[in-house]
Amino acid sequence: MPNERPLDSELAAIGSPRLLWPSIMYTDDASHFPTERDVHERRRNCSEGNTVGLVAFADAIVRAHRRLLVLDPHFDKVGVHTLKEPLNHSQAVEVRFLTGQTADDTAPWRKDLEQQLNEGRIDRREVEVQWRKLKRRSFPFLHDRFAVVDDALWHFGATVGGGHEGVNAASGPWSAAEARAVDFFDECWRSCDA
Repeated sequence: MPNERPLDSELAAIGSPRLLWPSIMYTDDASHFPTERDVHERRRNCSEGNTVGLVAFADAIVRAHRRLLVLDPHFDKVGVHTLKEPLNHSQAVEVRFLTGQTADDTAPWRKDLEQQLNEGRIDRREVEVQWRKLKRRSFPFLHDRFAVVDDALWHFGATVGGGHEGVNAASGPWSAAEARAVDFFDECWRSCDA
């Protein structure tokens, strides 16, 4: 939906953008670099298979009623694992991923996320999770990772969702309209369909 403008009330709900470090123990994100103890605790939690993502982003997905767009050339099973629970509570009707993997590689992930999304739906609507492969040596020559949730843009230093075990941070929520985020995502989506 190019040039779609959010309602003023939706922009107000986005809040002020912040730089956040993903949670150490599933509760709150930090507004500062973690301590050495926290870094080791987070790595331990992740190595034990626990999901420790960006809580503010997960909350945004849970509140979503329109869309989740993921633009991440390095998205992997950690990202999928991080997004499963929030998607189970989301009412988003448009869910699209542009990643560095092929359709064959992502088929089980797509199916898993689609099942999560459709299990928790209030409207009983069947929503399809769509997935396309970014071409590494062509437009958009992507380095960073981004996600759009409804009218908010999120920027990630590591895998979208904040589930990477290393020290990483994310910023958001930014106005997706002001950043031209949805239009850019759609341009990338069309280029990957060529």
